[in-house]
Amino acid sequence: MSKLDFAKAKDDIAQILEIVKTVPEALQQRCFELLFDAVFSKVKPAAEPNAERQDAGAEIKPAAPPSKKLPPNVLAFLRRQKLEPEDLGKLFMLDHEPLLPVYKMPNGAIAKSQLTKVLMVILENGLLNNSLSATYAELRGSARDDGLFDGNFNKLFKRDLFKGVGKDGVTDDTIVELSGTGMDKLAEVIKELGQ
Repeated sequence: MSKLDFAKAKDDIAQILEIVKTVPEALQQRCFELLFDAVFSKVKPAAEPNAERQDAGAEIKPAAPPSKKLPPNVLAFLRRQKLEPEDLGKLFMLDHEPLLPVYKMPNGAIAKSQLTKVLMVILENGLLNNSLSATYAELRGSARDDGLFDGNFNKLFKRDLFKGVGKDGVTDDTIVELSGTGMDKLAEVIKELGQ
């Protein structure tokens, strides 16, 4: 039986706790467990594949898809936009109940952050309810929760990205859906946030 170096273990745990503090509160416990296991398990992690060592003819297997089945409308959207389920796995913890967003909002212009938030809420609704849409009240509330709501928020919906917005603008009951251009923009945002 090997002896545990308590001084080193104490330092390792302190480093783990510093890393855990950088993730959203909802993910901190799981992050701690994963890092603790990685540091203290007796099993060495598998070595990263080295590009020079791989045979030119070797077949590269794709990553395993998430075990949770995605709703049909979301799968259709992914196929049309040439995206993979793994792209969504970079933005949401798909196997977690309830679904947890893990994407980071972009810094910079508030208008871009507002648009990103609106698109992510619509995508999250698609994952939860099989409908790539949301009520205006839900979108506004989500933007407020993230400190992104301002007097220019309603101007987002005058773009050609959304369907369901009338000449008079939006009301709390307005169902906001993505147009074809909106679907393209959502795919672009998914790729951007997933990097």
